[in-house]
Amino acid sequence: MINNPTISGYKPFYIQKGQTCYDTRVQWGFIAKSNPYPALPEPKEPYANKFKDHNGDDEYTDNMYYESFTFDVQFYIRTKDTITNNVVTETAAETIRTKLKAFFDIVKNGELMVFDSYTALGRQHVRYAGYKEEAFRSRGDTATCIFTVTFKVNDPVTMTKLDSTTGKIVAI
Repeated sequence: MINNPTISGYKPFYIQKGQTCYDTRVQWGFIAKSNPYPALPEPKEPYANKFKDHNGDDEYTDNMYYESFTFDVQFYIRTKDTITNNVVTETAAETIRTKLKAFFDIVKNGELMVFDSYTALGRQHVRYAGYKEEAFRSRGDTATCIFTVTFKVNDPVTMTKLDSTTGKIVAI
């Protein structure tokens, strides 16, 4: 059983695959702890020629292009044993592993759209790029896990927002 703490003013992190949008807290019990998300992309080096018979560089800056980037989201989950008729039917640690598997079944393949309502920043053409488990503790009937998921953004220019009427992430 997921034991979502009540966090005053918590603003969810959303992941959308296809037409389905997931609030990570509601769907999997994952609380987004931190998201050092860059507000602006890093520009690529402009195309330049260095002619031997000219001073300086001839840089072509008519169109600025930007680097793809990665960002990390740190998540936290806390669970308790699931008890039915006074019998433990799923331990807290099993619940965490079940939720992690369900999460990775969604994000491991294909492109995503993401939106962090805390920073009001989101991107499209995002893919899963890594996982790091930082802490896993199972004590008595409770288990907690802190982990970081790395995402790669291949469209560093287009921003996204959460459309409150449809509940879906849309490009802006």
